[in-house]
Amino acid sequence: MKYILYAAAAIVFISSCKTKNEGITRSEINAKIDSLVGVRVVEVNQQAMEDLDRRMAIEVKAKADSIVAATLGQNPPATPAN
Repeated sequence: MKYILYAAAAIVFISSCKTKNEGITRSEINAKIDSLVGVRVVEVNQQAMEDLDRRMAIEVKAKADSIVAATLGQNPPATPAN
């Protein structure tokens, strides 16, 4: 009788642990990936534009000075090493 009680309790326990597997679908995974990638692309583009603005002021001035010096026939100024 004791074993029957344990077996019944085990069956009830095991059947209560089984849940319906309602995982996310492939299309939901793709939609989540697309939204995460979209956010990251915006962040990377913003960082690239900030880097471009910062570097442009430095590099364009050196190039412009070199072009002006070459046009005027002067020796171009030394450019800073990267």
